[in-house]
Amino acid sequence: MPERNEPVDRRGGWSEAAEEVRAHLRSVTLADVLDARVAGFALALAWQLVVYFSATVHFSTRNDVTHFNSVLGFSSLGMVAVLVLAALAPRGFARVVARPWARLVAPAMVAAATVALSIVEHSEVIRQPWCSIASTLAGIGMGALLLSWAVVFSRFSTMQVIARAASALILAAIAFALVVLMPEPFSVVVAACAPMGSAAILFAQAPWQELGKTPSAQLRHGAFSRSAVLSLGVLALTGSFVSALLIDAAPIVNSGSNPWLFLFASVVAVSAVCVPMLSADSLDFAAAYKSSVFAMGLIFLLLPIVEAGGMTARLLGLTVYCLTLLLAWVVLARITGLYQLPPLFAFGVGWSSLVLGNLAGTFAGGVLESFIVITPWLLSVCTLAGVCLLFFAYLFLFTEKTMARLLGGPPSRGKRPFKERCHQVALDYALTDREEEVMILIAKGRSTPRIRAELGLTTGTVNTHLANLYRKLDVHDRQEVIDRVEGARGGKEL
Repeated sequence: MPERNEPVDRRGGWSEAAEEVRAHLRSVTLADVLDARVAGFALALAWQLVVYFSATVHFSTRNDVTHFNSVLGFSSLGMVAVLVLAALAPRGFARVVARPWARLVAPAMVAAATVALSIVEHSEVIRQPWCSIASTLAGIGMGALLLSWAVVFSRFSTMQVIARAASALILAAIAFALVVLMPEPFSVVVAACAPMGSAAILFAQAPWQELGKTPSAQLRHGAFSRSAVLSLGVLALTGSFVSALLIDAAPIVNSGSNPWLFLFASVVAVSAVCVPMLSADSLDFAAAYKSSVFAMGLIFLLLPIVEAGGMTARLLGLTVYCLTLLLAWVVLARITGLYQLPPLFAFGVGWSSLVLGNLAGTFAGGVLESFIVITPWLLSVCTLAGVCLLFFAYLFLFTEKTMARLLGGPPSRGKRPFKERCHQVALDYALTDREEEVMILIAKGRSTPRIRAELGLTTGTVNTHLANLYRKLDVHDRQEVIDRVEGARGGKEL
């Protein structure tokens, strides 16, 4: 520790932090950012943005109760039905999705519903209840598609999940702007084809025979469900309620508005969620969540100041939406992969709570807008309620101690168990199962002959695994491997 009057040299700390950031970034390749699966997931997200936030397919505002139930309401309920079904019966859902005919039904259902909604909007041929029916079918198909993508993402390393989810959100925002700028007939066709393209990419690469695989962890399903509903549901409810007041009863894209608002909002969301994670040798989800909560809280405080429905208000509302979407996806994918949870159950419970919270918050904002005169005093009360709910959600979000309880173990204090730290490093640096086994033995102090004997490998094979391990971890000797494992400390929130 330096003396009281001795100047402190902070350059070492900054250079060390910069090296840790570079180590994270080196674990991500160009394929992790711009491969086919990123594009496929972006198409699924783009469909939601186009249908929910523009008049391209059907004019259904997010907070006008006279139009509210036409698309957002019924599609959300259809999506929740599929998510809950998959959570309750993951093996049955996996068996159905694994069949070739079933892989075509979900995207075809979304595409057909998109066309039907466009016909309802632009002609008198069909009206209600077909609009509600088409919206429900679209939600069911999109729910199955998102669940399938969740299974794929749960197999990526933590850094790959972050990179791919962030890239997909930005690509979806770009696609949103391009679609709404097209002539109307072309934009409807593109919107209808988006889920088909997403499914074609997804089903060409996903290991469907492993969908219903039983996890190694003994998860306490009831406790997990309550925690997910409390955290993600309240977070989505708060964000959507404030977004409804900011965006006002109008589509995002109309005369005089900017179709690129979603791109700006997605870049802000990616910066708030992803950049803070790079501040530690093991990806720091606590910093990411804290920065996201701070950003959302700041936006809530601006609610009484900005003009509802204006350009600034729309940008703030979309930023809250993107923040919630990206944070929830990254957190669910991370805990699913880290704790070897069943992805269909984890995403089914977590995402359904997010959708229901989003629906409840939007409806509450719509009711407030439709039946009560909005005064500065009322906006101040809404701001206070939003900030309080936001911090309530923050206190109940998944933590390492919570996950330890859900898995039947005691809450961790200080460092996490040795094998858990090793598995965290393996996920962060995309190690194979064999490379993880070699790393564990190195961390235990085993020599190369001992590793060869325990794993039943030849000396050449062990050396190959060592070389790959050193390259991925960006280390040069065994001691640095041990230091990397020792650096994967616990005691932080997700």
